[in-house]
Amino acid sequence: MRWNDLRRRVLSVLERPVLSRELVIGACDRLSRQMLDGAYEEMLQNLETTIPGLSSKLTQAARMLSRDALEQKVLWELDGLPKERTAPLGVLLHIGASNLDGLAAYSVVEGLLAGNINLLKLSRDDDGINTLLLSELVKTEPVLKDYIYVFRIPSTDTGRLKKLMDLADGISVWGGDEAVLAIRKLAGPNTKLIEWGHKISFAYAAEEGCGEAALRGLAENIIGTGQLLCSSCQGIFLDTENTEAAEAFCVRFLKILEDAFSELSQGDAGRRACHTLELYNRELENDPDVVRIYRGRGVSVTLCSDNRLELSDIMGNCWVKPLPRRRIVETLRDKKGYLQTAVLVCGQKDRAELTSLLVRAGVVRIRPGEEMDTLYPGQPHDGEYPLIRYSRVIDLRE
Repeated sequence: MRWNDLRRRVLSVLERPVLSRELVIGACDRLSRQMLDGAYEEMLQNLETTIPGLSSKLTQAARMLSRDALEQKVLWELDGLPKERTAPLGVLLHIGASNLDGLAAYSVVEGLLAGNINLLKLSRDDDGINTLLLSELVKTEPVLKDYIYVFRIPSTDTGRLKKLMDLADGISVWGGDEAVLAIRKLAGPNTKLIEWGHKISFAYAAEEGCGEAALRGLAENIIGTGQLLCSSCQGIFLDTENTEAAEAFCVRFLKILEDAFSELSQGDAGRRACHTLELYNRELENDPDVVRIYRGRGVSVTLCSDNRLELSDIMGNCWVKPLPRRRIVETLRDKKGYLQTAVLVCGQKDRAELTSLLVRAGVVRIRPGEEMDTLYPGQPHDGEYPLIRYSRVIDLRE
């Protein structure tokens, strides 16, 4: 679509009454039921070779698009605000994420729930799930065609991107610091920037209550996500200063991580080989912070002497670091603004104290080890509710 045609069409839609939230929820629910009833089974068979795990990804998407899930989301996020007190931003540009399949399409659904016209710039690595979901949603409810526009524009094409930004009232950007800074430079001062930047997640384990089920949940997260998501466990802090206790934990967790790898791994052999070489290189360089690297079948656990929160070597390679609870706040505050999920592996008597310390350090999501990846209706994004950020609250005086 040409730029002038897009602009005229968007302005025409803005002149209409606000998009019905019930219409959006109804369309998403019909699509959800079709997906769960097997309406796309033949299509899935054709696409499975190019998009691994597509069937399970769409099942998860279907659950998040159900009427119950979306109605609960609206109830929690808008906190009972009457409809006449909220209005859409108007036009919302979504800069899609590349590390989680279907997230960009769900972001567009959130924009629709707030009543916005949605422009989606797909990421360079988009595998087609977002386009599939949105095209099927429009087939389910053709009215939505005027509220969804999808673009494949390279990030280097700043001219076309700037035109989309100038048309938008808000920009929802998913990405790391460089991506966010690039959008900030392009966006005008009168355009709201809604940042969902890269975050880092980890586990914190106390000796008491360090059960097998919780550690198994951590291992499944590490292997299942490849440690590529903001909610992926990068490493484990231990509530100890005892080196022998830390070594014993590494030996124990390595076995659990190996078992998870044997059952769940579908990883890239080439990428795993690269990370194996990186581990050998760290040993050869005598990294002063590395106490020992415990290697297993396809995985590794690196015991470190420092307590910095950092990314792991990913793909089943995690770090373990001592961090006594009295130093949680001072240590983690260095990463304020980047903290997302902390998984607590501890006994019940320690849970309240450790939760409070993690919250004060800046963590926005705390889970037991068995539930690191669990999604639920109304779940905030990085400590904030998107629907209210995609809306304006109107002050009406009679």
